[in-house]
Amino acid sequence: MAGGDLAEGKVQCRIQDAYSMRSTPQVIGAAHDAVKWARSQVEIELNGVGDNPVFFPDDDLHLSGANFQGTPVSVPMDMVGACITMVSVMSERRMNRLNNPALSVGLPPFLTKGAGMFSGLMLSQYTADSLIVEQRILSTPASIQSIPAAADQEDFVSMGMNTAIKNFQILDNAFGVLGIEFIAAAQALDFRDYKFGKGVRKAKEVVRRHIDFLDVDRPLYEDNTKIKEVVESCEILQEVEKTVGPLE
Repeated sequence: MAGGDLAEGKVQCRIQDAYSMRSTPQVIGAAHDAVKWARSQVEIELNGVGDNPVFFPDDDLHLSGANFQGTPVSVPMDMVGACITMVSVMSERRMNRLNNPALSVGLPPFLTKGAGMFSGLMLSQYTADSLIVEQRILSTPASIQSIPAAADQEDFVSMGMNTAIKNFQILDNAFGVLGIEFIAAAQALDFRDYKFGKGVRKAKEVVRRHIDFLDVDRPLYEDNTKIKEVVESCEILQEVEKTVGPLE
């Protein structure tokens, strides 16, 4: 935000923003902490002994245990999926505030000059919402879904593979949700008439390399698909960091 009118106090604004705006650093921070912890657990397991039984030939000993148990991985991975969904929910709430004229502080309804005739970004919010509904369903922990097998000898298992599979879809959906927010944010900035921070300007510049301003309604699936690819590539993040420095 440095270098923009908002940071320099030249723009009138609310005393307190809604939680989806004000709490973003705290929520993103919690998600970063969770991912960091999950990574450490996975790395421990990758470097650990997962055999059963475990043989100690020097001592002529073998031990039957459960080092193969996947719970040390599936529990952190369940948490990662929930955190990705949480970040996506907050993204959609911010996008909603851009679309809603009662909340957007002067932006046109659905970010279109032709409200009433044009739908603007109304339907993109539908897309984001449907992606989040799927994420919420998939965020149900797999690690609590054990079903006994092998004549009840294997009567508690981690279901960790299910966690891995569903996390791929949760993350894929997140790229789509965040991309839609980027489109809405760039559209909103084009309706504002004050100076933006250098990081914001760079992010908008990158979005506009790929997505044109929505002047009149057009099918948006191509825009949404393209911006999803851009978010996944980290192009926006990398270009902003070149401008403002590391964001971590």
